[in-house]
Amino acid sequence: MFIQKITKSLSTTPKQPVRRLFTSGFQQMGAVKRGVDTRNYSQLQDTIDYYADKIPEVKQFAKEIKTLNPKDLGTICDTLELANYHALLTKVEASVDKTYAKTLKETLLPQMVKASKENPAGMDLVNAVINNTDATTSKYALHVMSGGVLNDKSLANQMVATAKVIPDIAKETLQGGYTMDLSKQESFMSFIKSMVNPDTKSDKITSLFRDVVPVTDARPETFNIDVLGYLTSKADVEDIRARLKMLPKVLEGIGDKIKDFDLVKYLTKSE
Repeated sequence: MFIQKITKSLSTTPKQPVRRLFTSGFQQMGAVKRGVDTRNYSQLQDTIDYYADKIPEVKQFAKEIKTLNPKDLGTICDTLELANYHALLTKVEASVDKTYAKTLKETLLPQMVKASKENPAGMDLVNAVINNTDATTSKYALHVMSGGVLNDKSLANQMVATAKVIPDIAKETLQGGYTMDLSKQESFMSFIKSMVNPDTKSDKITSLFRDVVPVTDARPETFNIDVLGYLTSKADVEDIRARLKMLPKVLEGIGDKIKDFDLVKYLTKSE
C-alpha cells in the first residue's frame, strides 16, 4: 500500500519545463545570439503541460498548441519562458514585464496558434525576435506585434524578409550602454514597422542591410538614410548595386556639397 501511494504520487507530479533562453544567472542586454532549439517533441509537450497547469489561458489552448509543428511549438514555449523571466532593473522594465504577461495570455497566444496554421511567416518573425534580442526587447516587441499583424497574410513576404535581417536591426538599434528607458526598443520596432508594411518592397528589406549599410559603414561620411523611402522605392536592386559601386566617384565629384547629398534619392532615382 505504501509503495502504491508513492507510485501514484510520483505519477501525478507535474513535469518540469525544459528552458532554453535563461539557463544561467547573467543575461546579456541588447543584441544577442541564441542557439538552435534542441528540445525534442516530448520535451516541448512537457513544457506546455507545465505552463498549462499554472496558467488557465495556456490550458485553454494546450491541446491545440501540441498539434503545431515542432518549430512553432518551441517558439510558443519560448514566449512562455519569457513571461516567467524577470530582470527587474527599473520600473520601466517591471512595467514591460507586466504588460507582456497580460498581452501573452489575452491576445498573443491565440494569434500565434492561428499564425502557425495560416501565416507561418508571422511565427518566423516572432522566432527571429526572440533569438536575437534580450528579454526586455523581446517582450516589448511581441507586445507591439500583438495588434494583429502576425495574422496578416498579405504581409507574409515582408515578414519573411524582415526575419532575415532581425540580427542586423538588433545590432543597429540596441548597441551601447543602458539607457534606463525604452528608447532602443522603440527604435528597434520603428525599423520593423517600416519593413512589415504594405508599401514596402520585400527585396529592399534585405538589400538595405546587405547592399547599402556595408558601403555607408565603410565611408568616412555620415549619411542620413531615408529608410522608409528606400524600402518603398520601385528601383531595381541591381541598379542600386551599380550606383553603389559608382558612389565613391560621385561623392568625390560633389566636394563640399556632400552635406546636401541625398543618398536614397541617388540610389533609387529613375533614369
